Amino acid sequence: MHFKVKPNIFLKALTVVNGVVEKKNTIPVLQNIKIQASENNIFLCASDMDLYATSYVNCEVIQPGCTTVPAQMLFDIIRKINDQDDIEIKLENNNINIKCQNSKYNLPCINASEFPDIDNNEYDHNIEVDAEKFAKMIDKTRFAISNDETRYYLNGLYFHSRKINDKSEICCVATDGHRLALSNIDHDQDLAEFGIIIPKKSVNEIRRIIDFDNKIKIEFSRVKIKISSQQNTITSKLIDGQFPNYNKILPQNNSKISQINKKDFYSCIDRVSSVANDKHKSIKVTIENNKMDLEVTTNDGSFAHEVLEIKYDNDKIVTGFNSRYLMDIISQIDNDVLTMKFDSNMSPTLIETDNVNYQFVIMPIRVN
Repeated sequence: MHFKVKPNIFLKALTVVNGVVEKKNTIPVLQNIKIQASENNIFLCASDMDLYATSYVNCEVIQPGCTTVPAQMLFDIIRKINDQDDIEIKLENNNINIKCQNSKYNLPCINASEFPDIDNNEYDHNIEVDAEKFAKMIDKTRFAISNDETRYYLNGLYFHSRKINDKSEICCVATDGHRLALSNIDHDQDLAEFGIIIPKKSVNEIRRIIDFDNKIKIEFSRVKIKISSQQNTITSKLIDGQFPNYNKILPQNNSKISQINKKDFYSCIDRVSSVANDKHKSIKVTIENNKMDLEVTTNDGSFAHEVLEIKYDNDKIVTGFNSRYLMDIISQIDNDVLTMKFDSNMSPTLIETDNVNYQFVIMPIRVN
């Protein structure tokens, strides 16, 4: 194997696949990146057995071949090369030689035959979506993915189809039991019903390969998903579990509506929660007569209180929230004004804004 490639182009492809590599994997070949050179391109791939990332680069291939190279070492070397001249990479005696102007590096290799391949091209569904819209769906929901391994079916993003008034939509939903995030986009095809759970690590890697200027191709079956965007692909196993019926959590009749300036609301919570010392960073929220009182009182005598002008003319609401969760949600709102919809003091609160395809739910907590 022998090829020449531009450092910046090579680095871009390495960045795509390197995120998949488990740095402390006990299987040596899984700490490596597979490089395959053929004709006028090189093909890079990395895997942790559950996730498989690939990227290809057009370059000058002098001699075809294939091997695997230590991922982090190769990434660090290419990342630190400042020259614009081509890098020359050659396989000799089971070592990779890397040359660039006055620099030379040798890295040990493992035979490519030991590298796994989880992509057998067996998929039941095949759809195309706008990459920018799909990226936004991920951004609006992935923060709410649970890290609690006892409820493994919440450790991913629920990607599914639904029909609203004879229109097909694709949706992403995430929840950790304390908050829920839902985002959806219209789809012009008549989609068959589906629902799959994409693991959190895979969601993050998928998000990294999406190019906003293009459509992306999504292929999936009951056990696996493959996302293709230009020269890059991510193939991932899915979580084998049943995602809960989130429609039972989504409030339908919260009629006590407040409208709040997003920036002011976020800043107030940020300031008031500075004195909170419990693990939830709890804040007490009182709403009445076009005002919101935010208050924190701690056992050691610390106290914070701010009043925020809002639009609200319904019954008094006294509730409490985890300030971190609330700020996470507010930071996802694009508009200047958000809407909070309440039913009672201890019922789930719906947070949304006008003319956008996302909603959030936050569960209240008891505060003194």
